[in-house]
Amino acid sequence: MSEDRHKETLTKPTATETLETQVTSKCSETSDQDFDSLLKEALAIAEEYAGGDKSTEPEKTVEDSTPAEIQDSVDGEDEAEKVSDIRRNIYVVKDDTSKDKVHSNDYESLQVPGMTKGKMNRRVTHERINGKDNSEGKMDGTGHSKGRTSHPLLAGVPFNASIFFVLIVIYFEVLFHINRFGADDGYLLNIILFAIIVGCVCSVFVQLFSPKVNYIIAIVITLVLTVFYLAHLIYNSVFNNYLSIVGTIQYGNQAADNTATVAENIGGNWLMVLLFLVPLLVVVLLSRKICDYRRNHIAETVVLVLGIVALHFITVLALVLQNDGLYNPYQVYKEFTSVDMAVEELGACESFVLDVREAFRRNGDNGESVSFVKTGELPTAVAGDDQTSGDGSGNDIGAGAQSTGNEYSGSQAEAVTEEAVTVDVSPNVMDIDLAAIGEASGSDTIASMCDYFNSLTPTNKNKYTGVFEGFNLIWITCEGFSGYLLEEEEYFPTISYMAENGFVFENYYQPLWYGSTLGGEYANLLGMMPNDGGYLNMTYAGSHGNDLYFSIANQLNRQGYTSIGYHDNSYDYYDRDISHPVLGYDWRANGSGLEAQKLESGTTPWPQSDLIMVQDTFDEYKDETPFNVYYLTVSGHIVYTFDGNYMAYKNKALVEELDCSETMKAYIASEYETELALSELIKDLKAAGLYENTVIVLAGDHVPYDCMDVLSELAGKNLTDNFEEYRSKLIIFSGAMETPVKVDKVCSSIDILATVSNLMGLDYDSRLLIGQDILSDSPGIVYFPDRSYITDNYIYNSSTNEVTVKSGAVPSDDELENMNAYVANKFTAAKGICENDFWRYVDEYYSQK
Repeated sequence: MSEDRHKETLTKPTATETLETQVTSKCSETSDQDFDSLLKEALAIAEEYAGGDKSTEPEKTVEDSTPAEIQDSVDGEDEAEKVSDIRRNIYVVKDDTSKDKVHSNDYESLQVPGMTKGKMNRRVTHERINGKDNSEGKMDGTGHSKGRTSHPLLAGVPFNASIFFVLIVIYFEVLFHINRFGADDGYLLNIILFAIIVGCVCSVFVQLFSPKVNYIIAIVITLVLTVFYLAHLIYNSVFNNYLSIVGTIQYGNQAADNTATVAENIGGNWLMVLLFLVPLLVVVLLSRKICDYRRNHIAETVVLVLGIVALHFITVLALVLQNDGLYNPYQVYKEFTSVDMAVEELGACESFVLDVREAFRRNGDNGESVSFVKTGELPTAVAGDDQTSGDGSGNDIGAGAQSTGNEYSGSQAEAVTEEAVTVDVSPNVMDIDLAAIGEASGSDTIASMCDYFNSLTPTNKNKYTGVFEGFNLIWITCEGFSGYLLEEEEYFPTISYMAENGFVFENYYQPLWYGSTLGGEYANLLGMMPNDGGYLNMTYAGSHGNDLYFSIANQLNRQGYTSIGYHDNSYDYYDRDISHPVLGYDWRANGSGLEAQKLESGTTPWPQSDLIMVQDTFDEYKDETPFNVYYLTVSGHIVYTFDGNYMAYKNKALVEELDCSETMKAYIASEYETELALSELIKDLKAAGLYENTVIVLAGDHVPYDCMDVLSELAGKNLTDNFEEYRSKLIIFSGAMETPVKVDKVCSSIDILATVSNLMGLDYDSRLLIGQDILSDSPGIVYFPDRSYITDNYIYNSSTNEVTVKSGAVPSDDELENMNAYVANKFTAAKGICENDFWRYVDEYYSQK
């Protein structure tokens, strides 16, 4: 319809006729393109009317304004904006007869002469007239739909964008929480409050621009939220802990290495995946009909932002009311102690917000004191207590042990030689003054940490101190290894022999630390737990050039050892090319010092063969005695299928007759390659005359997190209770050992460093490591990422706040409170050592003595 036609059909209204009436009568005849022209003509006539004969002008009220006043109010706006203002003032309500009626908005408005008691509102409204297609739900030029739902409660009144996105985020959070944690843990209110805040923040961005742009932004935001929650779902499904995006986003490309695992877990969670896609489908397909994407005025945006701030303040107050206990929601919010706790108690989105906050806080030593929890009396070692025993038949360590006179079996009072030998049971500490170190640092942070370490009781030397002094050391972090594999002993004869004839740790646990293999390495090699979320500690220590003074390689390097690290995967995976030299190793892996293995076809198998790695490397160090060699294996990497793991495929024939699941067969077959590597290593050591003068340490990096059910299948029983899934095997073995040494004390991966340091007679300070010498007379304790723990007498589950007694009396409330504080301080100290490069101060002080 042309502009000339409008001039012919729209006329100056009379006193009994309104411009609104003319527009209404003509709207059904206009196309979408002509509607702009129609409204332009209406404005022109209104202005002409205002400047002409006033006899037919309706009586003005205080609120009324003239066309000139309207024109003044839109000075600086272009014609399109003026038309847009008018067209957004009229919306359609579909009555029972499906006839279009024009209504004015109820908002405060400016009157256009010629309109009836309904006023032409310059504010953005819900609909505009658009001819015959009003009910089709198509988008008009402003981004509003041409039609609205005919539901009587929603007719003409679409959802405000703030409400719409609040509902979307609540849907995501509540669905995720119930699926992962259930609905009865008492945290849903916190999660809904934070979801409302996030929803309101999202709504700010979908009300800043034109409706069309806002609609596109809405799709993008909803897509990001969908990917965010799907990532959390799949990450938890694979790794059994929760995603810290800030800490792992730089390694997102490495997910390509596990596409089969990701695909498998998406399929295993197909229903949740579909439910998470619902909001995106609603936004794309329906939101144009049910959501108001109008642009807010500045005042409205300011009010919304102030509302968000107020709601956040109220939410934090609600958390303060829950400030009871060490790991309550307020403490998690304030300190971000654990990503797992934050996701459970505050929600996935708020966990991400705290993660980002911590990233900005993390600038090394900030000069502020580290806050440690005051503890009461803790259990101490009983005089003469010894949880180790030989078989009573002779020396535990043979002549190859560089005898120190400390070879004992049985209790400490029983000598294995004809003449009693006095055992040095003095504290395992260095000649350092922690108070002086703190004062010299000039930092309250370091001073407070020195005060904390100075308050600790060190572990004592014992009959095994120094029995491996001068030995070569081969330390192996074994990918995906679990002690339950040795239930199938016929497939693992070498590893089983070492596990049964070295130091036999009956109650060893391998917690699943944040960061997967890298977190497991950090615990094994540095004797402390990594963070549960945020940055990856090993990467952080490497990139910041930390002085890892007490790493086993750095300790042995000071004794003149040659330290080399090998890995049959990419040398820079997880930035190990930066972190592992800081650990003290000459780092050699695929792409730098090792050549990637190739099949006859020329393709590179995944994963690589641990056997070939040992065969290719042994000659490089066998003559470099004393040597300290670190192997990080890869053959036992997920996935455990015959078409996804080449080592499982290679060894498939060995397990085909097993009466078990395909997953268990593939798991055994993949780890069998590591068994072959150990068998080759023992053979080579014997051939080189090094077998009796070398100690081998082997521990897993983590459980096979992608298929935890296989552990129960291997064990022949349900392992889901009391952390039994994490029970494993720690191997400390030497050919010099004539009888096994059994150890009943509970222990874990963070205790390996202190134990090996003691066995090799190294000068270390037991107060400055988080783990402890397992062979000392100190009580055992196992820490888990969520601050659960296991002592020799009971198990404490922080998620349920339940205690399971293993032996003795039920711990009192005071004992539990003290132990919980003790555990919390250990985590705080571990974080402080890494972030503040604490060991550097010890090194600088000690090197000056």
